[in-house]
Amino acid sequence: IVDKLHAEVVRILKLPDVAERIASQGGDVVGNSPAEFAAFIAAESAKYAKIIRQAGVKLD
Repeated sequence: IVDKLHAEVVRILKLPDVAERIASQGGDVVGNSPAEFAAFIAAESAKYAKIIRQAGVKLD
């Protein structure tokens, strides 16, 4: 299911009007693999967790 969904999303992201609309809103069209996306999310989570801890941010 994941591979089929991924293939369809990548196909849609390659459509010129979709890519243009995303870019016009400041987005970047990537279309990477599910494994690459998981690695990106893990890295971003670690990076921002460190920043949040250093800043002493607390939830109310």
